[in-house]
Amino acid sequence: MKEPKPLELQGLIHFMGRLRAVSARGMRAALADAPKCRFGMLERLQYAIRVYGSDGAVYVSELARAAGKPMPAVSRGLRLLEQDGMVERRTDPQDRRKTLVRITPAGQHALQECEQALNAYFARVMGRIEPAQLAQMMALGDVLLSALEAETAATAAAKEECLDGKDF
Repeated sequence: MKEPKPLELQGLIHFMGRLRAVSARGMRAALADAPKCRFGMLERLQYAIRVYGSDGAVYVSELARAAGKPMPAVSRGLRLLEQDGMVERRTDPQDRRKTLVRITPAGQHALQECEQALNAYFARVMGRIEPAQLAQMMALGDVLLSALEAETAATAAAKEECLDGKDF
């Protein structure tokens, strides 16, 4: 495999930064008319409930662990969502020391409306791309995504290997 040149690397990093910035700006614009729902936080909570929770709820501690965020940061985000009526926190009846969080019906409704707005936005974006170019972009996007995932896994494994070899 050929080693990429520094300018190629800079170009890729610049492209990824631009892609992130432009898509974030477009998503904000698409959500401007949708209900205020703090979409990113609510979507991550919905994912955590689906993957780590049960009966439509997840422990706050499990949410923090899954998000890789400290408990105070997660609690602040949940407080904002709670103030907006999007989530509710309840003490676990089985273990009074633990708190469960679930998305309210209002939160589910707002989340669906935001998802519809984003789907419509990205459908319009994709409508601006020729079908052949879109197919090529999807194939190349999968190649880049696979390479990113493989390198991330290799980097994490190497760090884990380094930690395993250290004496504490």
